[in-house]
Amino acid sequence: MSSTFDDATDLARGPGNEYTEDDFTALADFLFARTDPLLLARPIDREVDQALQALNDTIRALLGQARAFRHWDNETALAGTWDALATMARQWDGHPDFDPDWAADA
Repeated sequence: MSSTFDDATDLARGPGNEYTEDDFTALADFLFARTDPLLLARPIDREVDQALQALNDTIRALLGQARAFRHWDNETALAGTWDALATMARQWDGHPDFDPDWAADA
């Protein structure tokens, strides 16, 4: 069965292609656009509310990590942080605002 991501490895960033602050901002904005409306609609269900808050907190924490890793010039850790966020975003890979490059980088 073919996937829309069959040739994703051709698009992935190689070593030395640092993820920029703008890259992280775009990816985080996409994720927050999925979670924020649900958080604002609370209460939904206690368990769902907690899961949404945890996801939102995780996105924020990963953004903070990315800034620190960029400051420390730790490209390996920065790429790992990017992968975590890109993996979350893949849940919405059919959304019109989803950037296919995020799938390639995950």
